[in-house]
Amino acid sequence: MDHSEARNAVRAAIEKRRDFLCAVGTHIWNNPEPGFREEKTSAYLVDIFRSLGLEVKTGLAVTGFRADIDTGRPGPTVAILGELDSLVLPNHPECDKTTGAVHACGHNASATGLLGAAIGIVESGVIDSLCGKIAFIGTPAEEGIEMDYRKSLIDAGKIKSISGKSQLLREGVFDDVDISYMHHLSTRYGYNDHNGCVNKKITIRGKSCHAASPQKGHNALNGATLALNAIAMLREVYSNDKYVRIHGIISNGGSAVNIIPDTVTLEYMLRAPDLDSIVALNDRFDKVVMYAARAAECEAAIETVHGFMPLIDDPELGELMKETTLYVNPEANYDHNQNFLSSCTDMGDIATVIPAVHGYVPGGSGTAHGIDYRISDPEKAYIENSIINAIIAVDLLYGDAAKGKAIAAGKKDLLPIPEYIRIIDSLSKTVKSEEL
Repeated sequence: MDHSEARNAVRAAIEKRRDFLCAVGTHIWNNPEPGFREEKTSAYLVDIFRSLGLEVKTGLAVTGFRADIDTGRPGPTVAILGELDSLVLPNHPECDKTTGAVHACGHNASATGLLGAAIGIVESGVIDSLCGKIAFIGTPAEEGIEMDYRKSLIDAGKIKSISGKSQLLREGVFDDVDISYMHHLSTRYGYNDHNGCVNKKITIRGKSCHAASPQKGHNALNGATLALNAIAMLREVYSNDKYVRIHGIISNGGSAVNIIPDTVTLEYMLRAPDLDSIVALNDRFDKVVMYAARAAECEAAIETVHGFMPLIDDPELGELMKETTLYVNPEANYDHNQNFLSSCTDMGDIATVIPAVHGYVPGGSGTAHGIDYRISDPEKAYIENSIINAIIAVDLLYGDAAKGKAIAAGKKDLLPIPEYIRIIDSLSKTVKSEEL
């Protein structure tokens, strides 16, 4: 079939399965699981991929998976990604009442769009018109939450990165991939570059005593209070920088009101638009926290782990994504990377080593990560999402894959995966007061 026929065949195959895909999206919404815990979600999707006749590798980055379609003809390997994990938001009216988990960022639509793309490619008969390989990869743990749990997985030797895509890179899942893309649910069409980040766990230690005799101890909460004020002053230094973000919580402030706390813990995230800025911000942050703790006669330890690399979308792939979206929906208002976003995604790690784009499709409403977030347009969130994903793969690999080969050539200008791993390992370390 010619290119236009291939596009139409994929679209028709997905539209034929409209009710099924909407049911899949609803099922995943109703069964949310946070990162590296997506056992039910992964197993549910893997069973459907296998029903399509595809072999699936499971247990990747704990709960991720990969299913391939190999055309048998030489060409690039294109990876379509779908995110599996939920947030934890106990006040959301539709959260899991036991765990507080809820898909308040729309990853259920991302996972459904991955499956829908596979259905479109398999059931349309377009494979004989393509060359190369398509990899459908279910990616866990994009949301940067539950740091203690993820640290426990690191300590147990199950992972080395706290984000799913970074862990998949470590495990070699992307070694043969030449191009990668995905769509995240939003209220609009488009793609944007994003910040990168590091995650930090701060432990401030003092000496406990009776609260009626505070002079006999060293109050770790005082050390934390000084540190919080020092961090606020550090924010002032970056007040003219529209991208840097410094934010955190006190995760443990003591256990009894009549005891001067000897241990206080905080969790922080530092965001910046490029690697050099992240490294510089990280160093300044550690120093102000350490010296603030010391001023309160306390000691401090700061454990830093790599979060996400900055996301720089591939412009050629982005242009193809825009063209394909407008083909599917000529009335779409496409945000063509006009605004840099201060948020982060581990798609930045993929784009550091492989030409990639983190796209957006509408279908959600309310506040992202908020209690009013919901799927408001299943047709766009599940069906149009799937169609765009599938047709991009066709556009990349149709015939002799001229478009795919041109974009894949950009991989040589990006970081090799071993160098990427070396860099993120250098960011992950623990510093202590006595080392200053």
